Amino acid sequence: MNDDAVPSNRTYSSIQFYYRWSWWLENKDAWRQFVLQTAEILDAAQVYSGFAMATPLAYGSRSEVSVWERSLTTHFYGLDIDDYLGMHGELAVGIRPPTWGFLLSDTWREKLDISREQVKLSLHHPSIKIEELSVGLWIELGEEPSLYPVEDGVPALPVLLNKLLKPIRHDHMGLLSGAQWNDDPNERFNDADSLRWMRRFDADSDWPSAELRQRAAKTTGKQ
Repeated sequence: MNDDAVPSNRTYSSIQFYYRWSWWLENKDAWRQFVLQTAEILDAAQVYSGFAMATPLAYGSRSEVSVWERSLTTHFYGLDIDDYLGMHGELAVGIRPPTWGFLLSDTWREKLDISREQVKLSLHHPSIKIEELSVGLWIELGEEPSLYPVEDGVPALPVLLNKLLKPIRHDHMGLLSGAQWNDDPNERFNDADSLRWMRRFDADSDWPSAELRQRAAKTTGKQ
Protein backbone atom coordinates (compact mmCIF):
# COMPACT_ATOMS: atom_id res chain seq x y z
CA MET A 1 0.00 0.00 0.00
CA ASN A 2 1.32 3.44 -0.92
CA ASP A 3 1.55 5.58 2.21
CA ASP A 4 1.60 8.73 0.07
CA ALA A 5 -1.89 7.98 -1.17
CA VAL A 6 -3.35 8.35 2.33
CA PRO A 7 -4.33 11.90 3.36
CA SER A 8 -2.14 13.10 6.22
CA ASN A 9 -5.15 14.37 8.19
CA ARG A 10 -7.09 11.09 8.00
CA THR A 11 -7.45 9.40 11.38
CA TYR A 12 -9.61 6.88 13.23
CA SER A 13 -11.65 7.53 16.31
CA SER A 14 -10.90 4.83 18.87
CA ILE A 15 -12.04 3.41 22.18
CA GLN A 16 -9.99 1.23 24.50
CA PHE A 17 -10.96 -1.03 27.42
CA TYR A 18 -8.79 -2.87 29.94
CA TYR A 19 -10.01 -5.87 31.94
CA ARG A 20 -8.35 -7.89 34.66
CA TRP A 21 -7.56 -11.43 33.58
CA SER A 22 -9.54 -12.86 36.51
CA TRP A 23 -12.59 -10.79 35.46
CA TRP A 24 -12.33 -11.99 31.87
CA LEU A 25 -12.18 -15.64 32.90
CA GLU A 26 -15.44 -15.23 34.81
CA ASN A 27 -17.20 -13.09 32.21
CA LYS A 28 -15.80 -14.20 28.85
CA ASP A 29 -19.23 -14.81 27.28
CA ALA A 30 -20.54 -11.39 28.31
CA TRP A 31 -17.28 -9.80 27.19
CA ARG A 32 -17.48 -11.45 23.79
CA GLN A 33 -21.08 -10.39 23.26
CA PHE A 34 -20.20 -6.81 24.21
CA VAL A 35 -17.19 -6.61 21.88
CA LEU A 36 -18.97 -8.08 18.88
CA GLN A 37 -22.10 -6.00 19.35
CA THR A 38 -20.01 -2.86 19.76
CA ALA A 39 -18.08 -3.64 16.57
CA GLU A 40 -21.36 -4.01 14.71
CA ILE A 41 -22.92 -0.83 16.11
CA LEU A 42 -19.84 1.31 15.46
CA ASP A 43 -19.18 -0.25 12.05
CA ALA A 44 -15.63 -0.85 13.27
CA ALA A 45 -12.72 -0.99 10.84
CA GLN A 46 -10.24 -2.53 13.28
CA VAL A 47 -10.63 -4.36 16.60
CA TYR A 48 -7.86 -6.02 18.59
CA SER A 49 -8.03 -8.00 21.83
CA GLY A 50 -5.22 -9.60 23.79
CA PHE A 51 -2.77 -9.16 26.65
CA ALA A 52 -1.43 -5.66 27.20
CA MET A 53 -0.17 -3.49 30.01
CA ALA A 54 -2.84 -1.05 31.12
CA THR A 55 -1.84 2.60 31.00
CA PRO A 56 -2.59 4.37 34.30
CA LEU A 57 -4.62 7.57 34.16
CA ALA A 58 -1.88 9.65 35.74
CA TYR A 59 -0.37 12.14 33.30
CA GLY A 60 3.01 11.01 32.00
CA SER A 61 2.62 7.41 33.15
CA ARG A 62 2.67 6.10 29.58
CA SER A 63 6.41 6.77 29.47
CA GLU A 64 6.95 4.50 32.47
CA VAL A 65 4.77 1.74 31.02
CA SER A 66 6.86 1.78 27.84
CA VAL A 67 9.90 0.69 29.87
CA TRP A 68 8.05 -2.40 31.10
CA GLU A 69 6.80 -3.13 27.59
CA ARG A 70 10.29 -3.01 26.11
CA SER A 71 11.53 -5.39 28.77
CA LEU A 72 8.64 -7.87 28.60
CA THR A 73 8.31 -8.07 24.83
CA THR A 74 11.65 -9.89 24.65
CA HIS A 75 10.10 -12.67 26.77
CA PHE A 76 6.55 -12.91 25.40
CA TYR A 77 5.45 -12.93 21.77
CA GLY A 78 1.84 -12.41 22.84
CA LEU A 79 2.25 -9.16 24.76
CA ASP A 80 0.58 -6.41 22.76
CA ILE A 81 1.46 -2.72 22.57
CA ASP A 82 -1.23 -0.17 21.85
CA ASP A 83 -0.17 3.44 22.19
CA TYR A 84 -3.39 4.81 20.72
CA LEU A 85 -2.23 8.43 20.87
CA GLY A 86 0.54 7.68 18.38
CA MET A 87 -1.42 5.42 16.06
CA HIS A 88 -4.57 7.30 15.00
CA GLY A 89 -3.23 8.44 11.66
CA GLU A 90 -1.27 5.27 10.95
CA LEU A 91 -4.31 3.02 11.49
CA ALA A 92 -5.67 4.52 8.28
CA VAL A 93 -2.57 3.29 6.44
CA GLY A 94 -2.64 -0.36 7.54
CA ILE A 95 -3.34 -2.82 10.30
CA ARG A 96 -1.29 -4.06 13.25
CA PRO A 97 0.17 -7.56 13.83
CA PRO A 98 -2.30 -10.26 14.95
CA THR A 99 -3.64 -10.42 18.48
CA TRP A 100 -5.69 -13.23 20.02
CA GLY A 101 -9.03 -11.65 19.08
CA PHE A 102 -8.99 -9.80 15.78
CA LEU A 103 -11.57 -8.23 13.48
CA LEU A 104 -10.78 -8.51 9.79
CA SER A 105 -13.30 -5.98 8.60
CA ASP A 106 -14.66 -6.09 5.08
CA THR A 107 -12.94 -2.74 4.51
CA TRP A 108 -9.49 -4.25 5.02
CA ARG A 109 -10.33 -7.71 3.67
CA GLU A 110 -11.23 -6.13 0.33
CA LYS A 111 -7.76 -4.59 0.21
CA LEU A 112 -6.42 -8.15 0.29
CA ASP A 113 -8.67 -8.88 -2.71
CA ILE A 114 -10.01 -12.10 -1.21
CA SER A 115 -13.47 -13.29 -0.17
CA ARG A 116 -14.64 -14.25 3.29
CA GLU A 117 -14.61 -17.89 2.24
CA GLN A 118 -11.00 -17.58 1.09
CA VAL A 119 -10.07 -16.16 4.49
CA LYS A 120 -11.69 -19.15 6.19
CA LEU A 121 -9.82 -21.56 3.95
CA SER A 122 -6.50 -19.80 4.62
CA LEU A 123 -7.08 -19.99 8.37
CA HIS A 124 -8.50 -23.50 8.47
CA HIS A 125 -7.28 -24.85 11.79
CA PRO A 126 -9.08 -26.71 14.61
CA SER A 127 -8.00 -24.08 17.17
CA ILE A 128 -9.06 -21.02 15.16
CA LYS A 129 -12.63 -19.77 15.55
CA ILE A 130 -14.14 -17.46 12.93
CA GLU A 131 -17.52 -15.77 13.29
CA GLU A 132 -19.38 -13.86 10.60
CA LEU A 133 -20.38 -10.29 11.45
CA SER A 134 -22.05 -7.70 9.27
CA VAL A 135 -18.81 -5.68 9.32
CA GLY A 136 -16.40 -8.55 8.71
CA LEU A 137 -14.93 -11.67 10.32
CA TRP A 138 -14.17 -11.97 14.03
CA ILE A 139 -11.17 -14.29 14.47
CA GLU A 140 -10.01 -15.92 17.70
CA LEU A 141 -6.67 -17.75 17.87
CA GLY A 142 -7.41 -20.49 20.37
CA GLU A 143 -9.78 -20.73 23.32
CA GLU A 144 -8.24 -17.84 25.24
CA PRO A 145 -5.41 -15.28 25.01
CA SER A 146 -1.85 -16.43 25.56
CA LEU A 147 1.37 -14.56 26.29
CA TYR A 148 3.33 -17.11 24.22
CA PRO A 149 6.61 -17.31 26.16
CA VAL A 150 9.61 -17.02 23.86
CA GLU A 151 11.14 -20.23 25.20
CA ASP A 152 8.13 -22.17 23.87
CA GLY A 153 8.96 -21.15 20.30
CA VAL A 154 7.25 -18.91 17.77
CA PRO A 155 3.48 -19.52 18.12
CA ALA A 156 1.86 -21.20 15.12
CA LEU A 157 -1.56 -19.51 15.16
CA PRO A 158 -0.36 -15.88 15.07
CA VAL A 159 2.14 -16.88 12.37
CA LEU A 160 -0.69 -18.31 10.27
CA LEU A 161 -2.84 -15.20 10.61
CA ASN A 162 0.15 -12.92 10.12
CA LYS A 163 0.94 -14.58 6.80
CA LEU A 164 -2.54 -13.71 5.57
CA LEU A 165 -2.51 -10.13 6.88
CA LYS A 166 1.06 -9.17 5.97
CA PRO A 167 0.17 -7.38 2.69
CA ILE A 168 -2.01 -4.87 4.61
CA ARG A 169 0.13 -4.61 7.74
CA HIS A 170 1.64 -1.20 8.48
CA ASP A 171 5.07 -1.74 10.01
CA HIS A 172 5.66 1.85 11.09
CA MET A 173 2.91 2.34 13.65
CA GLY A 174 3.49 5.00 16.29
CA LEU A 175 4.25 2.51 19.03
CA LEU A 176 6.87 4.61 20.74
CA SER A 177 5.91 6.57 23.84
CA GLY A 178 8.93 8.82 23.88
CA ALA A 179 12.46 8.32 22.69
CA GLN A 180 15.30 7.31 24.98
CA TRP A 181 17.27 10.30 26.16
CA ASN A 182 20.93 10.60 27.02
CA ASP A 183 21.87 8.84 30.27
CA ASP A 184 18.40 7.27 30.52
CA PRO A 185 19.04 4.05 32.51
CA ASN A 186 15.90 2.40 31.12
CA GLU A 187 15.79 0.60 27.81
CA ARG A 188 12.99 1.74 25.52
CA PHE A 189 11.91 0.92 22.00
CA ASN A 190 13.87 2.65 19.27
CA ASP A 191 12.77 2.77 15.64
CA ALA A 192 14.78 -0.31 14.66
CA ASP A 193 13.47 -2.49 17.49
CA SER A 194 9.93 -1.27 16.96
CA LEU A 195 10.10 -2.48 13.37
CA ARG A 196 11.57 -5.84 14.44
CA TRP A 197 8.81 -6.29 17.00
CA MET A 198 6.11 -5.51 14.42
CA ARG A 199 7.57 -8.26 12.23
CA ARG A 200 8.03 -10.83 15.00
CA PHE A 201 5.66 -13.35 13.38
CA ASP A 202 7.37 -13.20 9.97
CA ALA A 203 9.29 -16.26 8.78
CA ASP A 204 12.54 -14.27 8.50
CA SER A 205 12.18 -12.43 11.83
CA ASP A 206 15.02 -12.31 14.34
CA TRP A 207 12.94 -11.03 17.28
CA PRO A 208 13.96 -11.12 20.09
CA SER A 209 17.13 -12.67 18.67
CA ALA A 210 17.98 -15.21 16.03
CA GLU A 211 19.74 -17.34 18.64
CA LEU A 212 16.70 -17.52 20.94
CA ARG A 213 14.38 -18.40 18.05
CA GLN A 214 16.69 -21.17 16.85
CA ARG A 215 17.18 -22.54 20.36
CA ALA A 216 13.42 -22.64 21.02
CA ALA A 217 12.79 -24.26 17.64
CA LYS A 218 15.27 -27.06 18.44
CA THR A 219 13.79 -27.57 21.91
CA THR A 220 10.16 -27.70 20.76
CA GLY A 221 10.78 -29.35 17.41
CA LYS A 222 9.29 -26.39 15.53
CA GLN A 223 10.77 -25.18 12.30
